[in-house]
Amino acid sequence: MALLKVDFYSNYLQRNVILTAVVPVDKMDGAKRAKRRQGPYRTMYLLHGLFGRDYDWIDKTHVVETAEARDVVVIMPSGEDGLYLDKPEINEWHGKFISEELVDVTRHLFPLSRKREDTCLAGISIGAYTALINGLLRPDRFGSIVALSGAFMRDRVLEAVESHSPRKRRSYERWFGDLDTVIGSEKDYVALIDRFKQDPDLPRPKFYGACGEHDNLCENNREVVHLLEDAGFDVTYWEPEIGSHEWPFWNAWIDCALDWYAPGEMKPSSAEVDYSGLTTLRPPNEGKFELKGEE
Repeated sequence: MALLKVDFYSNYLQRNVILTAVVPVDKMDGAKRAKRRQGPYRTMYLLHGLFGRDYDWIDKTHVVETAEARDVVVIMPSGEDGLYLDKPEINEWHGKFISEELVDVTRHLFPLSRKREDTCLAGISIGAYTALINGLLRPDRFGSIVALSGAFMRDRVLEAVESHSPRKRRSYERWFGDLDTVIGSEKDYVALIDRFKQDPDLPRPKFYGACGEHDNLCENNREVVHLLEDAGFDVTYWEPEIGSHEWPFWNAWIDCALDWYAPGEMKPSSAEVDYSGLTTLRPPNEGKFELKGEE
């Protein structure tokens, strides 16, 4: 397993950016030398949350072990405020950086599959919002979207617009740009999902989501799930009774998401290694955690 830190110049952001990459290029076979692998690999582009950084995933989860077991490359960019959306009014193109430049650069650097079905965009909290928006904007590129505890804040944007509070507006404009232009735009997931309802021929990324019942964003996640289901998306969503907006929850559920994205038998480094312990919180095949419409 290779753990790499990459620093490169972004044409869209007009500055150097940093990412961390997990690449399963070799695995130890017990006491023997490492077995070399060549790819091409499935890839998950994994976004952190508000005020986070790329290395949060390494410090606070065991995504490295699970990615190795699943033979998946994980690309973790450092996202400043965590919301990669284009803001053309101030010439900031964070969305194009994620969906175009980041993918192109990493495919040039690493032996990644170029297939749509082998490319996933994932995130937690506000990074999940970003993953959903950019995944819907580029369904030709991303075959899967993962959103854990998604900060789907469309209702809060509307409140900020209607409140006439300069302080509240400034807070949200930091992430979204001009609030008066958000609703109905490419930053509005409701508007983007509606495009798919209007055009049945658009390719639909598969969607995986999870949000704990104690998370105050739970209702927002349910809304997104229902919108996606109504638009004909393949949706898998879990709502466990434990867990809130915190890293222990994301640690467990990023493993579940990788299980979903790269199913099948795990490929541990040796026959003596049991990787099942990594996913002891994996949900059952059927049970009360899954949301199946309104009751």
